[in-house]
Amino acid sequence: MRLGYSQAIITPLLTRPVYLAGFGNNRLATAIHDDLFVRSLSLDSGDVPVVLCALDLIGLFRRDVQEVIRLVQHRAPAAAVVIASTHTHHGPDTLGFWGPDSKTSGVDAAYMADLKTTITETILSSLSALQPVAFKTTSVPVLGLVKNARDPEIVDNELTLAQFLDDTQAPLMTLLNFACHPEVLWEHNPTITSDYVGYLRTEVENQTGAPGIFFSGALGGMMTPDVKDHSFAEAEFIGRKLAQEGLKALAAVRSEREAKVSRQTREIQAKLTNMLYKIAFQRKLLPDVRVNGRVTTEVSLIKIGGLWIATVPGELLPKLGLALKAQLRDAGAQVAGVIGLANDELGYILPVEDFRFPLTPFKPGKHYEETNSIGKDITPQVMDGLRSLLHQTGA
Repeated sequence: MRLGYSQAIITPLLTRPVYLAGFGNNRLATAIHDDLFVRSLSLDSGDVPVVLCALDLIGLFRRDVQEVIRLVQHRAPAAAVVIASTHTHHGPDTLGFWGPDSKTSGVDAAYMADLKTTITETILSSLSALQPVAFKTTSVPVLGLVKNARDPEIVDNELTLAQFLDDTQAPLMTLLNFACHPEVLWEHNPTITSDYVGYLRTEVENQTGAPGIFFSGALGGMMTPDVKDHSFAEAEFIGRKLAQEGLKALAAVRSEREAKVSRQTREIQAKLTNMLYKIAFQRKLLPDVRVNGRVTTEVSLIKIGGLWIATVPGELLPKLGLALKAQLRDAGAQVAGVIGLANDELGYILPVEDFRFPLTPFKPGKHYEETNSIGKDITPQVMDGLRSLLHQTGA
């Protein structure tokens, strides 16, 4: 197996208004606490190169992702690309929900154009710098950092890990996958930051001398940091704790030289029923990509040796994430992961049996997640699509 890596800064300039995404409208950025990044990891075992690209952003719609993938494949036709957002709540609005008011998009078209160029060049750079690597993978529970604000009894504390090493067994890259919203700083923070994710990567890099790349897991429902003060100190504690526990777990695992890499994808369609999304289409806050009332998106199954990762086009609730990882293990995975907000952002993906759209959606109470989901049809489409990929491989 060969690996290539590249990264670039995607922090917006503050010379124009930057509307921070993730909480309410008109939350203008006043300063930059730490830079936002695009980080691209390319893997190739002789078949199709697989790219895992992480963005410090709230999310990207499939239309924007596909534009980047077309640009990449113009120069690297065989590349299989997954672009996922960490879902930081302190970066620019890249979707349209968080502008100056509820009727105005917060998306800056000039920033988006530059962003797509930067993502494209970063991915291509990672594909051009492949080198042989050894590989190790494991998972470890990390307790006490995250809570489920919707269903407190359902929490996924598992940190999924992979590390890639050179001929001397020195780390070249560490991948971390965990289910928790990057929202330690909460709604009153006016500064651009990657939240706990930035501290996690810095700790990995300080300990290993090599980059870290982070992907959010099944963080819906609401898998949120278990903090009191919503401070940078708490963000640092969470990030460093995850990195330390993850690297400790990896140190106990032996590496392997030969690891096969593959990616299989299934296009799916789901009916959009959420009236709030329809209002957003009318107001041109969001691009209306429906065809006959349905939205087309995708799921995929990535295998890196014994690590199997399911990618989903939104924020899967942990009940579904735990079930999905169990299915991966039952099918043959040694270690299982879920990458959320992958190649799309369709909001929350809830268990059908728990889905209750509120009668007063602007005051949703305990059913906030339903008001930020395209509808209950997305869930069976995602889960059945991934199940079909598992059957397709004979797993």
